[in-house]
Amino acid sequence: MSDSWFKRVEFSWWQRFVINCLLAGSLPQHVAFIMDGNRRYSKINGITRAESYLMGFEKIGEILDYCEVFRIKVVSVYAFSIENFKRSAEEKEELFQLFEDKMTYLLKNLDNLNEKGIKIKVMGDISLFPPYLTKLMAEVQLRTAHNSDFCFNLCLSYTSREEITQSIRTVVDGVKEGSLRVTDITESLLDRCMYSEDLPPVDLLVRTSGEVRLSDYMLWQSNFAVLQFVKVMWPDFGFMHFVSSLLDYQRQQPRLAEYRAKYGDYLGQMRDWELRSLEERVSEGTEQRQEKFVVEIKKKRREMLEDFSKFEVAGA
Repeated sequence: MSDSWFKRVEFSWWQRFVINCLLAGSLPQHVAFIMDGNRRYSKINGITRAESYLMGFEKIGEILDYCEVFRIKVVSVYAFSIENFKRSAEEKEELFQLFEDKMTYLLKNLDNLNEKGIKIKVMGDISLFPPYLTKLMAEVQLRTAHNSDFCFNLCLSYTSREEITQSIRTVVDGVKEGSLRVTDITESLLDRCMYSEDLPPVDLLVRTSGEVRLSDYMLWQSNFAVLQFVKVMWPDFGFMHFVSSLLDYQRQQPRLAEYRAKYGDYLGQMRDWELRSLEERVSEGTEQRQEKFVVEIKKKRREMLEDFSKFEVAGA
């Protein structure tokens, strides 16, 4: 396995010129990728599926270098959907081997990750993976959780519908347990109960392969994102494809900022209508209950990761 993640790419003079031009404008804070086209790439180029997947995972390292130079602080990649568990045992084994290799590599390079302030987040229901993978994913998250300069978010065993469902289930359980009242449930509270609780909304979402669909990926977080559907397979996605996506983001960003501001005003009005005045909101303790509940949820999620990290794995 090549140690290509989080290592600098050497940019040419013309690439540096392009980078400096783009840095003069507004750039996204959070970019999400749907890494589509690996299997078709293998058929087109006469290589094995496993080789194509490996190339796709190595491509991630290149993309992370691009994002670093463009000062993008959060990168999310859709690496494995819950629906992917329906694939053949052979294909799943190929992917699981890649996940194991990369998680092991990250754990071996913790000093480098911590020095650069890189946080690794795995978003999804990782309990569905074999225990040896669940353990590795939990360990990587726990040992980089304190970092804040850059977040690399791997969406594994993930779908947006499942994420939204678990968020709703979480607040419903809070009401049943007496931690919340029904009137405490707001869009903001649901947002803070998502797997993406501590991440900013997606600004730019890029899907490769030419398919024009979101495949149940970060639907909640992408309501004001610029969407880019690029007609190139993921292993072939390169510098100029990314630059083109960023240019389109800069073109659309002023209008999206206006929409976001209007939506924020609307949410404020709805909140005032639902919860009435600030005095009543404070006297009823809504904000205090919400804050206490979110803190407790974060604590439970960390404890769950700690339990996963203690899994006894055969041969370990």
